[in-house]
Amino acid sequence: MRLVTYVSSFSPWPRLGVLHGDVVVDPARTLRAVHRDADAAAMPTEMVAFFEGGAEARGLAQRAVDTVAAALERGTELTEDGVPAMLPRDRVRLLAPVPRPRRIRDYLTYNDHATGSGLAVPPAFSAMPICYKANVETVIGPEEPLLWPSYTAQLDFELELGFFTSGGGRDLTPEQAADKIAGVTIFNDVSARDIQFFEMSLGIGPSKGKDFCTAMGPCVLTMDEVDEWSVRMSAKVNGAVWASGSTADRQFSFAEVLAWASLDEPVYPGEFLALGTVGGGCGLELDRWIRPGDVVELEASGLGVLRNPVGEPCRAPEGAGVAAYSGAPEVRPGAH
Repeated sequence: MRLVTYVSSFSPWPRLGVLHGDVVVDPARTLRAVHRDADAAAMPTEMVAFFEGGAEARGLAQRAVDTVAAALERGTELTEDGVPAMLPRDRVRLLAPVPRPRRIRDYLTYNDHATGSGLAVPPAFSAMPICYKANVETVIGPEEPLLWPSYTAQLDFELELGFFTSGGGRDLTPEQAADKIAGVTIFNDVSARDIQFFEMSLGIGPSKGKDFCTAMGPCVLTMDEVDEWSVRMSAKVNGAVWASGSTADRQFSFAEVLAWASLDEPVYPGEFLALGTVGGGCGLELDRWIRPGDVVELEASGLGVLRNPVGEPCRAPEGAGVAAYSGAPEVRPGAH
């Protein structure tokens, strides 16, 4: 099942939807339009509540999709109080699946990405999943421009997959954690490479190199349709393939990453944990750089395409920031 968060002229507030062919099904409206029973009232209208609803919520959503499929065969429209329960894909705007996740952690689990970026891989890489925590306030969805900060000359995309949690807990085993994974989405951990490595030379961070923009979408593919080790992925810039790979060559499984995240601290439903960039999946590894006005398209099998144009560089107001910073050294693969 491909889940989305959408808005439309009928729904200015974000709502849960399901992609079915060329239409977006609103499960709650569909069930209320046709059934008007207790099940209809129980259908969540928001993504995290859907995750928490588990098998019951998925069953209700499937009931709604089956209802829409039958209506489409008959040529029947479904409405709830005059509002369509299904809309053509081109009449909705997709947001990030969870516009403001409770927490975002991005791990480094692909050895080829670490070595391809010129990083020395320490023993800690094999011992445990290691992450940084992203800024939940700067998440964007499909078609929104990638922000280009005023303080960087080297903006980069990152080809990643990650998963949302459907439940919480503490001190989870990998076996327990596997039951608390809702589904996956594409993750573009947009990076300002020059300042990222400049600030991390102190042994902390990243901060300004990452916190300004993170793209996610276009949908969440539920885990019953995912083989976490064989998702094919690619990155195109202006229609040309720059990178391709898969989720196969990782250090840790989804469940191991979540179990480690929960060790001695609680995790909650609706958190997002990314698995890191696939080998060769960023401009730094390729020494090939995006420019303002480019269009970046990240694709993953079963999920579709996360498409974002690259914005123009921001212009900071006079006096903003600190006078001591005048730019960061350029970075290239193997130079750090």
